[in-house]
Amino acid sequence: MKKFQYLDRSPAPQPLRQGSCCTPNSPCLRCSMIRLTSHRFAMFHKKFGRLPGQDDELFFDETQLRPVRASQDEIRSQIFAAAQVYGLNCFVLLSYLGLRSASVYDERAL
Repeated sequence: MKKFQYLDRSPAPQPLRQGSCCTPNSPCLRCSMIRLTSHRFAMFHKKFGRLPGQDDELFFDETQLRPVRASQDEIRSQIFAAAQVYGLNCFVLLSYLGLRSASVYDERAL
């Protein structure tokens, strides 16, 4: 009986996308969320000396000795601070995260 040899074939290479999803001056929502998350990880590490665990809050009350969820106003402030550092559109992030209700942030951006 003749044995058949099956060769694993990798999929055909896909051409690289010509354009990027965003530019350094105007990151897309996905890239903005990555930068925001990275920033909050760094702030968590700076405050608590470790990386956040699965159940830890990234938006935490900075006055507490352990990671406690911040108020919505404090979360907005933390997002605004990260947006300033990384040149992100804080209004897009706030809207995506369901936090776009405070008019004080509209005044800060002007």
